[in-house]
Amino acid sequence: MDRPSRAVLLLLGLGLAVRLVALPEPGMVDVKAWKAWSLEAATRGLAAVYGPSDGELLRLARDHGGLGALASMPFPRAFFTYRGEEYYVDYPPGSMLLLWLVGRAYLALDPDQSSGRLFNALLNLLPLVASAAVTWVLRRSATGPEGWQRAVAFWCNPALLLASVLGYQDTVFGAVALLAVVAAMRRRHVLAVALLAGAGLLKPQASLLVPTLAALLFTDSRLKDWLRAGLAGLAVSAAVLAPWWAQGHLLSALDGCRRPLVMDLNLSAQGLNVWWIAGYVVQWLREGAWPLARLLFLDDFNALAGWDPVAVSRVLLLAGTALNLGLLLRRPADDPLKVPLAVILQVHVYGLFGTGVHENHTILALVLAPLLLGAWDNGRTLLALLSTFLFLNLFLFEGLGRGVLRDRQLYRLRLLAGVDLTVLVALAHVALFVILVFWIVRRRRS
Repeated sequence: MDRPSRAVLLLLGLGLAVRLVALPEPGMVDVKAWKAWSLEAATRGLAAVYGPSDGELLRLARDHGGLGALASMPFPRAFFTYRGEEYYVDYPPGSMLLLWLVGRAYLALDPDQSSGRLFNALLNLLPLVASAAVTWVLRRSATGPEGWQRAVAFWCNPALLLASVLGYQDTVFGAVALLAVVAAMRRRHVLAVALLAGAGLLKPQASLLVPTLAALLFTDSRLKDWLRAGLAGLAVSAAVLAPWWAQGHLLSALDGCRRPLVMDLNLSAQGLNVWWIAGYVVQWLREGAWPLARLLFLDDFNALAGWDPVAVSRVLLLAGTALNLGLLLRRPADDPLKVPLAVILQVHVYGLFGTGVHENHTILALVLAPLLLGAWDNGRTLLALLSTFLFLNLFLFEGLGRGVLRDRQLYRLRLLAGVDLTVLVALAHVALFVILVFWIVRRRRS
């Protein structure tokens, strides 16, 4: 194995130092919810963290007209209290398994639950270990200095360092998604689907790999490969869901998988995209010129604008996905970058056109983008553009974490140019998307 240069070792050390310093810090507000879920699972068990038992849900379904009602009826949620606030779980079972382990470790080390900083550190170990795994995979994705360049481009990326400081967990599912993409690049489609299933049970954004992997299976595999891939995905899913299945809470766990997909009622949940711009236009018309952009609910926008943003969003998402698949299928079969480019584009199709998008939902693109370095002339520039966008999207809403910058300070910063900077960044996201599509269309293999 090629040894890293002193400069590479220094950069890797600096990236590690930032992550270690941030390890016990409180991060952004979602960290409180993850701690609540973690303790609930560790103290009361995994089975009931989502809701009632299968028996209770089947009785409810019969009351609603039969078993078919399971597909449409609202599932009761398990609510619990942590530090005076009420919570319910809306992350998939794979993430809850990891949070359960964190909670068990915390209770073993601090039975009195007196050290919040220890709890923060244990929780933040998950993305730290996952980030180290991503760095290792990227290092192994190319030989010589090119591999180290990819590793450093991820490990020392300012946007991803900020995400670590803020406590985001996205690199956990991102590490598994990266392995799925690498497997697909090597035409190991069965392994890719198995890894996709694992990533999806950690976070729903892994579903952004589905169009690309489905197209590859359809064009580059035989029927028996489809069957093997399906069985592999089912096997991984069954293994992750086993704790709930064995204790009679499988249906609630499956409901936990879909909650993140249906629960968000915001037009944009701090994701700087076309809906953040649309919400700002509505605010402008209602409140006057140059307002501070803020979250709008879907129903509020519908009432004020007179049309349904969800329906328009679905059309845009379908059109963007069709465009992406068309570009993917036009690439030569031996193009090594067609898979990561297709997934990166799909992440930004969702990030730009989806409703309810959060500020961290394009992190996956930065996990994959280092694969382009050394293999595409525009790879370095694209990585810089994606990183700048994500850094601004995170910083302008979350700053450097709770207790570092107050909301009023961030608001003043956002209005320095007269117009809210978040709106300008959202407009830049539109331009970034156009540039990305243009470069993919024009790309020639290096």
